[in-house]
Amino acid sequence: MLDYLRAEGYKVSRRPYLWITLLVVAGLELLLVLMWAWFNGDMIHMTVADGLLMLLYLLTMGYYAAGITTDMVFSDQYKHNTLKNEVAAGIPRYRIYLGKLLAGSGLSIVACVVLLGWYALLCALMLPGSGELTEALETVGFALLCALPVWLGAQSLYTMCLFTIRGSVAATLVSVGIVALLGQVFTFLSLLLALQAPGLADLLFKLRDFLLTSPLENIMDAIGDWSRVAWAWAVGAGWCFGTTVLGLWQFGRKEIN
Repeated sequence: MLDYLRAEGYKVSRRPYLWITLLVVAGLELLLVLMWAWFNGDMIHMTVADGLLMLLYLLTMGYYAAGITTDMVFSDQYKHNTLKNEVAAGIPRYRIYLGKLLAGSGLSIVACVVLLGWYALLCALMLPGSGELTEALETVGFALLCALPVWLGAQSLYTMCLFTIRGSVAATLVSVGIVALLGQVFTFLSLLLALQAPGLADLLFKLRDFLLTSPLENIMDAIGDWSRVAWAWAVGAGWCFGTTVLGLWQFGRKEIN
């Protein structure tokens, strides 16, 4: 498995896709902090702590960033027949699946650390300091502790869809639809059934608690509530386990043409 992970890491590092994405995101971060620094004064007052706390409003982007890193690793393997070649070479299917899942997850964590570190450095260099920095760091750290497991759950979902559905575009659209729309569908159905079937409506509404997006809702009001962390890790672990088992089962019986 380690050799497979090294091979996947080498392949990803050789693709311009990764470096262009990192440069674009890093450039956007630079423009954002430059804008705050330029207009700092009477109109707005942004400190280092304020800049770091802005990250809490961007946590949902992690769900979709996971799709990008998963695509970097999977890289249209059905289209280019590279997945067929790996299977024909005698590599066990479970190793192929878990290897790509772990490679994508590792890439996501490394990219997250790099981009967050770059953003924090920009804030420290360009924005004035304040006495609230320690509190801001604790708040952001707590929020990231809640976000990490559900981000990885989304990563596992993207991996399952890419292995199951031929065509990266279709697989990505299905994954994004599940992440972004499933909660709204449950809410709509629960409201629609509230009068005719209140028990079913309550069940559908409670099912929202098990969705990947739920632990990060109103996260600003839950800072310091460790039950929110436990909930996030339970939801993330559940999605990781469920989608991985389903993906392994589907890939194991799939005919690779």
